[in-house]
Amino acid sequence: LWFVNFRLFCYTFNYYLPMNTTKIIEAAKVGGEVIMKYFGQSLETTQKSTVADFRTKADVESENAILKILTPEFPEWNIISEENGEVKKGSEYTLVIDPLDGTNNFSLGIPNFTVSIAVIKSEEIIFGLIYLPVMNLLYFAEKGKGAFLSHQKLSVNKKSLLSNSSISIVSGYIGGYNFVSETTKRLNDQKAKRILTNWSPAFDFCLLASGKIEGIIHNNLELYDYAAGKLIAAEAGAIISSFKNETINDIEGKFIVSNGSPLHNSLIE
Repeated sequence: LWFVNFRLFCYTFNYYLPMNTTKIIEAAKVGGEVIMKYFGQSLETTQKSTVADFRTKADVESENAILKILTPEFPEWNIISEENGEVKKGSEYTLVIDPLDGTNNFSLGIPNFTVSIAVIKSEEIIFGLIYLPVMNLLYFAEKGKGAFLSHQKLSVNKKSLLSNSSISIVSGYIGGYNFVSETTKRLNDQKAKRILTNWSPAFDFCLLASGKIEGIIHNNLELYDYAAGKLIAAEAGAIISSFKNETINDIEGKFIVSNGSPLHNSLIE
């Protein structure tokens, strides 16, 4: 049944999708199936950069399943993936893959984790997809054509006051604790409504694009953590800048993204 619905989805939204993105959707779904096979189990972890940064066999097997579908489909494209690293092929196109964003949530049995895949042309993100396997939710965007949750077009909300806004803070592992702690203190001093640290940054972009939260302060995560989400938020109407309110390119990892100028200015301050 899911396959029939998937084919119908791809046919219905072919106008919005560039050529071959149906394979990217298929790969994300398959990666999600691998993850769900292990969800709720006690899995051995392997440390990467820090104690908080680790992988499980669900991460590795999900990525392998995704690459098995996408590598033959896009044989000449570069690949940046969390577990296998970077494969340079001299192409102007790059596939960016996070096979399990929110590994810590996953390992604790918290159902807030995603599969994230983006396509970059040179330094421009042109397609992004985020899939939440527990809830079977598929968010995607193509550059210049809007952001969608399945068939529903997404839009940021219009809240403008920090006191009425929920703000997510995400940071890389190195120095991340101090950044999150200091930024949380500043937002509390300014009486922000709610401060989020969800441990799954990709889903935070989906929340912003859906009008559920109002802003994200993003401090130097890896490209695979934010590439798809950054485009989805932008195509839903979010604005993005450096911490100094300067224009930045798509692959810059230190930025503020929000639902609009009044709130954005508050976050810059």
